[in-house]
Amino acid sequence: MRKYVGERIQKLREAQGLTQEEVCKLTGIKLARLKAFEDGSAVPSVGVIIMISRVLGSKIEGLLHGGGTVSEALTICRAGKSHMGQRGNTEQGYAYDSLTRPGTVGHIMEPFMLIFDPKLPKGPPIAHDGQEFLYVVSGTIGLFYDGKEYSLEQGDSVYLNSSRSHTLYCLGDKPAQLLAVVSAHV
Repeated sequence: MRKYVGERIQKLREAQGLTQEEVCKLTGIKLARLKAFEDGSAVPSVGVIIMISRVLGSKIEGLLHGGGTVSEALTICRAGKSHMGQRGNTEQGYAYDSLTRPGTVGHIMEPFMLIFDPKLPKGPPIAHDGQEFLYVVSGTIGLFYDGKEYSLEQGDSVYLNSSRSHTLYCLGDKPAQLLAVVSAHV
């Protein structure tokens, strides 16, 4: 799955007539990172996908799922079915699964399940357009937001403006899960 997102980034970039260097200048992403995303050797975080999608004129679901094929009126994702948007450890220190059906058109919100590994280091802070709703499903999550650190326990929730510097990470020695609903269309 990680190769498909990178291929979509590359195809959209090329369709826009942009070089890797130009995309890096517009997003602030380092060239080595963009190359790794495009060749599938690294997994972009949700925030990075949002930044790249803005520059390339795509919606988030376009990069994750390859464009729309399913009606937006009602979509149901059944338990146990694979709706994986991207799986693999990101540079932000988590893995994630998309919780919407691939190819859904018109969604303003993108829900994800983030899985944090306590062995992975805290990723660098990132800022992108939009807003986020976060809910701690299990474990303890650290939140760095706008220069301050917060500890979030199971059942805690947060609503934040994504344009301010933020990152999430696992606290403690057990894995943690977080439901993240991202809206990049404010």
